[in-house]
Amino acid sequence: MSGIFGIFALGCGIYCLYGWYMLKFRKEINQSILLPKDVDVKKCKDLEGYCREAQYPLLLLGIVTTLYGVSDLYNSYIGGADVLFIVMLVLLFAALIGFVVLIRRCNKKYFGI
Repeated sequence: MSGIFGIFALGCGIYCLYGWYMLKFRKEINQSILLPKDVDVKKCKDLEGYCREAQYPLLLLGIVTTLYGVSDLYNSYIGGADVLFIVMLVLLFAALIGFVVLIRRCNKKYFGI
Protein backbone atom coordinates (compact mmCIF):
# COMPACT_ATOMS: atom_id res chain seq x y z
CA MET A 1 0.00 0.00 0.00
CA SER A 2 2.98 2.29 0.43
CA GLY A 3 3.59 4.43 -2.59
CA ILE A 4 -0.04 4.67 -3.67
CA PHE A 5 0.01 8.45 -3.27
CA GLY A 6 3.23 8.60 -5.28
CA ILE A 7 1.68 6.65 -8.14
CA PHE A 8 -1.44 8.83 -8.01
CA ALA A 9 0.63 12.06 -7.92
CA LEU A 10 2.84 10.87 -10.77
CA GLY A 11 -0.23 10.13 -12.89
CA CYS A 12 -1.80 13.49 -12.05
CA GLY A 13 1.44 15.31 -12.83
CA ILE A 14 1.76 13.63 -16.20
CA TYR A 15 -1.89 14.43 -16.95
CA CYS A 16 -1.28 18.10 -16.08
CA LEU A 17 1.74 18.14 -18.37
CA TYR A 18 -0.41 16.64 -21.13
CA GLY A 19 -3.01 19.37 -20.49
CA TRP A 20 -0.23 21.97 -20.72
CA TYR A 21 0.94 20.51 -24.03
CA MET A 22 -2.58 20.63 -25.46
CA LEU A 23 -3.01 24.22 -24.24
CA LYS A 24 0.36 25.47 -25.47
CA PHE A 25 0.69 23.79 -28.84
CA ARG A 26 -2.84 22.88 -29.94
CA LYS A 27 -4.79 25.67 -28.21
CA GLU A 28 -7.22 23.14 -26.73
CA ILE A 29 -8.49 23.70 -23.19
CA ASN A 30 -8.58 20.57 -21.03
CA GLN A 31 -11.93 21.01 -19.32
CA SER A 32 -11.34 18.53 -16.53
CA ILE A 33 -8.31 20.43 -15.25
CA LEU A 34 -9.01 24.07 -16.05
CA LEU A 35 -12.76 24.67 -16.11
CA PRO A 36 -15.73 24.02 -13.84
CA LYS A 37 -18.13 21.30 -14.91
CA ASP A 38 -20.85 23.28 -16.70
CA VAL A 39 -18.67 25.76 -18.61
CA ASP A 40 -18.64 25.61 -22.41
CA VAL A 41 -15.18 26.06 -23.97
CA LYS A 42 -16.73 27.86 -26.93
CA LYS A 43 -17.80 30.76 -24.69
CA CYS A 44 -14.20 31.86 -24.12
CA LYS A 45 -13.80 35.57 -24.86
CA ASP A 46 -10.17 35.28 -26.05
CA LEU A 47 -8.75 31.77 -26.57
CA GLU A 48 -5.21 32.98 -27.31
CA GLY A 49 -5.13 35.13 -24.17
CA TYR A 50 -6.52 32.33 -22.02
CA CYS A 51 -3.95 29.88 -23.35
CA ARG A 52 -1.16 32.36 -22.72
CA GLU A 53 -2.22 33.07 -19.13
CA ALA A 54 -3.26 29.56 -18.06
CA GLN A 55 -0.30 27.64 -19.44
CA TYR A 56 2.28 28.65 -16.83
CA PRO A 57 0.28 27.75 -13.70
CA LEU A 58 -0.60 24.42 -15.34
CA LEU A 59 3.02 23.74 -16.28
CA LEU A 60 4.21 24.55 -12.78
CA LEU A 61 1.56 22.31 -11.23
CA GLY A 62 2.46 19.47 -13.61
CA ILE A 63 6.18 19.68 -12.86
CA VAL A 64 5.78 19.96 -9.09
CA THR A 65 3.20 17.17 -8.91
CA THR A 66 5.36 14.86 -11.04
CA LEU A 67 8.42 15.57 -8.91
CA TYR A 68 6.40 15.00 -5.74
CA GLY A 69 5.22 11.64 -7.10
CA VAL A 70 8.77 10.61 -7.93
CA SER A 71 10.05 11.69 -4.50
CA ASP A 72 7.21 9.84 -2.75
CA LEU A 73 7.91 6.65 -4.69
CA TYR A 74 11.63 6.99 -4.01
CA ASN A 75 11.01 7.56 -0.31
CA SER A 76 8.52 4.66 -0.11
CA TYR A 77 10.57 2.01 -1.89
CA ILE A 78 14.19 3.08 -1.39
CA GLY A 79 14.02 5.42 1.60
CA GLY A 80 16.34 7.98 3.04
CA ALA A 81 14.80 11.04 1.38
CA ASP A 82 12.62 12.23 4.24
CA VAL A 83 13.72 15.87 4.02
CA LEU A 84 13.25 15.93 0.24
CA PHE A 85 9.81 14.39 0.65
CA ILE A 86 8.74 17.07 3.15
CA VAL A 87 10.08 19.85 0.90
CA MET A 88 8.25 18.43 -2.11
CA LEU A 89 5.04 18.10 -0.08
CA VAL A 90 5.21 21.78 0.92
CA LEU A 91 5.96 22.76 -2.70
CA LEU A 92 3.01 20.69 -3.87
CA PHE A 93 0.59 22.45 -1.53
CA ALA A 94 1.98 25.84 -2.55
CA ALA A 95 1.66 24.95 -6.25
CA LEU A 96 -1.92 23.75 -5.75
CA ILE A 97 -2.95 26.93 -3.97
CA GLY A 98 -1.24 29.11 -6.57
CA PHE A 99 -2.82 27.13 -9.39
CA VAL A 100 -6.32 27.48 -7.97
CA VAL A 101 -5.95 31.23 -7.41
CA LEU A 102 -4.50 31.94 -10.86
CA ILE A 103 -6.88 29.69 -12.80
CA ARG A 104 -9.90 31.16 -11.02
CA ARG A 105 -8.66 34.60 -12.02
CA CYS A 106 -8.23 33.47 -15.65
CA ASN A 107 -11.67 31.84 -15.71
CA LYS A 108 -13.28 34.96 -14.33
CA LYS A 109 -11.51 37.14 -16.89
CA TYR A 110 -12.11 35.00 -19.99
CA PHE A 111 -15.33 33.15 -19.16
CA GLY A 112 -17.05 35.50 -16.73
CA ILE A 113 -17.36 32.87 -13.99
